[in-house]
Amino acid sequence: MPRYRLLTAFAVAALGSAAVAQDELPDPKVYARAEDRARARLRAVPCTEADIGRGCYRLGERLVRESPCSTYRDGVIHGLATAKCVKMTRPQRFRGIWADYFEGQAFIPAGSTPPPWPNGKLPPAEWRAQYERARAATIWLDVDRDKVPVGWHRAEQRAVIDFIGRKTRYPGHYGHLGMAGHEIVVDRILSLEKCPGAAGCD
Repeated sequence: MPRYRLLTAFAVAALGSAAVAQDELPDPKVYARAEDRARARLRAVPCTEADIGRGCYRLGERLVRESPCSTYRDGVIHGLATAKCVKMTRPQRFRGIWADYFEGQAFIPAGSTPPPWPNGKLPPAEWRAQYERARAATIWLDVDRDKVPVGWHRAEQRAVIDFIGRKTRYPGHYGHLGMAGHEIVVDRILSLEKCPGAAGCD
């Protein structure tokens, strides 16, 4: 099993692409829209009956405040895409390895070596610290499949990728189950070549 699919039992819940860990309060400065910055400031304020339909909703017997970049409609939480939710950098050129797997992938910039994910043999405190280092260093690549050649995503693989994209300006919990510290939205792929052999661009 690829390392990018490990540890889901400890992953945080995602309410849309740009997630905040359940035990963290969102930082207003990361959000692109004023309404989401306002929601972040209110996140710890309990809802009242008067707030229903105005940033709060009823879930069974509980009143729940909507998170930034999400709305509750017809029993479903709808989230904004990362590029519309949080502040992003200007478009720039990136090169590196794209490890693309089902429900887990990562972009490894050229010249960098990501920290390893922890194994089960570490004491809990060390395990958690190593897990957080690996998660924070992971970059989720948001690739519109229309930009990827036909048949590309049929199997788990690694590739050398060169592209123009925008990166999240602030660290957070991005990608599948919030298991990446940053996200890059790919605007234009300049080149994409599968890694030769089983080793895969190591």
